Amino acid sequence: MQISLLIAGLVLAAAATSAEPKVRLFITESGALQISSHAMALTGPTSAENIEVMKAFQKHCPAVAITADREKADFIVRLDRETPSPVTPFVRGNKVAVFNRDADLIYSSSSRTLAPAVKGACAAVRK
Repeated sequence: MQISLLIAGLVLAAAATSAEPKVRLFITESGALQISSHAMALTGPTSAENIEVMKAFQKHCPAVAITADREKADFIVRLDRETPSPVTPFVRGNKVAVFNRDADLIYSSSSRTLAPAVKGACAAVRK
């Protein structure tokens, strides 16, 4: 029993060391104040909606790491959520844009729910 646990531990350790590093995402929204340079970085407060988007990325895109440091990110994801409509209070419009490290737009889309927006952005960063 101890030998099989040891072997399982060694296999897991080898898999962890050979795994590729995760792609890093910086997630932002249009209302966030962001000024950055090599000498100074200033970001506005993180809204509850932005945290909801981060949770959605963790759920639907586990192959990425979410970073709070814009300078360390491989991609910038901007996801803006519209205010709910009185007609459909539980459905919101979601607009997503993904930029690479050179600040070039590589993906943009809109969806009525959050999951497809996150899944589309995730597919774009995996390419």
